[in-house]
Amino acid sequence: MDADTKLVDVAKRAGCSPATVSRVLNNNPKVGAEVRERVLKAAMDLGYVPNGSARALRSTKSRLVGAVIPTLDHAIYATMMNSLQARLAEREVSIIVSTSLYDIDMEYEQVRLLVERGVEAIVLVGTIHRPETISLLEQRNIAYVFTYTSTSTDVGAAIGFDNEKAGRMAARYLLDLGHTKLAMIAGITQNNDRAAARRDGFIAELEKQGITRSKVPLLESAYKIEGGRTAMKRLMDLKERPTAVFCGSDIIAAGVIKYCHEHQIAIPGEISVLGFDNLEIAELTTPDLTTVEVPAREMGTIAGDYLLATTAQRQHMRQRELPLRLVVRSSTAPIAR
Repeated sequence: MDADTKLVDVAKRAGCSPATVSRVLNNNPKVGAEVRERVLKAAMDLGYVPNGSARALRSTKSRLVGAVIPTLDHAIYATMMNSLQARLAEREVSIIVSTSLYDIDMEYEQVRLLVERGVEAIVLVGTIHRPETISLLEQRNIAYVFTYTSTSTDVGAAIGFDNEKAGRMAARYLLDLGHTKLAMIAGITQNNDRAAARRDGFIAELEKQGITRSKVPLLESAYKIEGGRTAMKRLMDLKERPTAVFCGSDIIAAGVIKYCHEHQIAIPGEISVLGFDNLEIAELTTPDLTTVEVPAREMGTIAGDYLLATTAQRQHMRQRELPLRLVVRSSTAPIAR
């Protein structure tokens, strides 16, 4: 079908005029929310994206890459984006960055808009996405690369690390310090394969050492300081308190440390705290935070290399697992005997 026929199909499915569909897809604020929702759903169901930018690409390259990341809060993804942008800029390729707020429906809309803008490739985070998102990219022959994971698809690439191994690394470290009463405050695991895999790896390593899952308090928190503080209160209200806690991000860990200061709980004397990411905040807490360092800078650079490569070169670059590093600071110590 040509683009006009598809526009008419969307209009028929949504029960409105083609002009209304056009206004919605061009983000005209005068269209009501209920109609907008119907049109967007119809467009998604039909896999429709306006082809104006695609026609332009037949004669010239846009030299644009799109990236949809969960958040720009707390620099969790900023380091990767900075190195990705720097590598692309070396070849005069620009990048458009959008955020999804960890919402895969919003991510689909952001990807759709980026495709409309004529991006030649898309960078995503993790492996859990709406099927329509991946179908859209593959139908349009737009290269895509997953980051923060080393699990690729049959078509897309993955440049990152093994999140389950990260969870196992955290568990082994705390076990080696002699801790057997452990807890974890993970990120929100719904639609977040990275947070879920780190949790599963942590538990798997503990079970390997004879500590059953039922003995390990598992909480979830948004990547916010207050979320970590609230979760730590719940852990400290338990009849049997843990002596070590693994946090799914340094931001959560900062909230844990804040709670401990407020309630005179000694770190690491009474409880060891382990973070994840190695953000700048890890060196600003008191005590400074032991954490698992994510290879964010390398991820961005190598993802850029992949996107700048030829189609033939990409076949040999589709999967790259980068090493993790444990950064030991003052927030962890051997269990007091």
